[in-house]
Amino acid sequence: MNGDTARNAIQRLKIKLEEAGGINPEVVREFKEVEERDSFLAKELDDLQKTEVSLRNLMQELEEELGRNFSEGLKKINGEFNTLFESMFGGGSATLMLIKLPSKESEDNVEVKLPSKEELGVDITVDIPRKRVKNLDMLSGGERALTSIALLFAMSFVNPPPFLVLDETDAALDEANSQRYAAMLTNLSGKTQLIVITHNRATMKEAGVLYGVTMGSDGISRLLSLQFGEAAQVSESVKH
Repeated sequence: MNGDTARNAIQRLKIKLEEAGGINPEVVREFKEVEERDSFLAKELDDLQKTEVSLRNLMQELEEELGRNFSEGLKKINGEFNTLFESMFGGGSATLMLIKLPSKESEDNVEVKLPSKEELGVDITVDIPRKRVKNLDMLSGGERALTSIALLFAMSFVNPPPFLVLDETDAALDEANSQRYAAMLTNLSGKTQLIVITHNRATMKEAGVLYGVTMGSDGISRLLSLQFGEAAQVSESVKH
C-alpha cells in the first residue's frame, strides 16, 4: 500500500467516524477510568487471596500448638492431681480424661450439625480406697470437696497464679482431712499468695497472718490481725 492509498483509507475511516457521530472524549476518559479501576481491584483481589492462604496456615499452626500445649498441660495436671488425690484419700487414684461431647439438639429435637472437628470435654474418673466408686456424681459432699480441692491445687501447682482466694473450701472436711488440706496450703504458699477464708482451726494454724472481724457492744465492727511469727517471739520472751 503506497502513501496515497493509505491516506485515502484514513480519510474514508474519518468519514465513517463522522457519519457515526465521531469519537466522544468522555467515552475514552470513562474507559480509562474503568480500566484503571479494574487493574486496582485485580491487584486487591490477588492480595486478599494471598492473605487468606497466609491466615489459614497461621490458624493451622496455632491449632496444632494449642493442641500440643493442652495435651502437655493436661498430662502435668493429671500427675499432680493423682498425687494430691492419693494424699487426701490415703490411696486410690484420680484421672482427668478427654471425652467427646454428645451431639447438641435443638428445641424441636432436630440435631444441630457440629463443626468438622470433634468437640471435646474433660471428665474425672476416681478410684477411692475401699469403695466401688468411679463416677464423680456418686461421691458424697465431703468427697467431692476433697476431689475439687485436689484438682484446684493441681492446676495451681502446674501454673501458679499471682494469688489465689479460697472461700471456705475446707468447710466440709473432717479433722484428719483438714490437717491434710492445711499441709497442702503450706506447700502451695511457696508458689502463690494465698488468701483463705475459713473457720477451720487446722487451716488457721498454717496461716502466716490471721485477720478477723469482731463486733463490740457498741455495734461497731473492728478488724483484728495477728502475725504468728511475732506472736511466737512474744510468747518466747514471756517464757524467759
